[in-house]
Amino acid sequence: MPNELQTALRRLVAVSTRVDHEVGATAGVTVSTCDGHALNVLLQHGALSPGRIGQLAGFTSSGTVTGVIDRLERAGYVHRKRCVEDRRKVVVELDEERLDAGDARSRRLAAIAEDYDAEQLALITDFLTRVADAEAAAALPGPDGVH
Repeated sequence: MPNELQTALRRLVAVSTRVDHEVGATAGVTVSTCDGHALNVLLQHGALSPGRIGQLAGFTSSGTVTGVIDRLERAGYVHRKRCVEDRRKVVVELDEERLDAGDARSRRLAAIAEDYDAEQLALITDFLTRVADAEAAAALPGPDGVH
């Protein structure tokens, strides 16, 4: 991989993390990397049980999951909802209005995307998806518990 590409990807991750922290601060909360990661899991997968959030985020402690959900709920990003089929179960849902109100990142990305045609965007999307899939495969254990 060209060094410039690797440097650009690392810079993107670092800057995105910083922006997540700044957005949280603007909302009056400290958004930890765990909190941001849980939000991203919910954005990708929709409403989930706390246990599933923990699995997909790679959290090893139910206490971590509970703390993350508590902080995100206090900040207005998520809410807990009782499962209709089994009232003992809870799912965590994103507050779409709260996210839409502060989604400057989507507006910035849309403005950048205007400079590319559909074929270029498909190539960029494929590359980023493959990078994310490779990283996820390296980070998440398989069904047998092995990486």
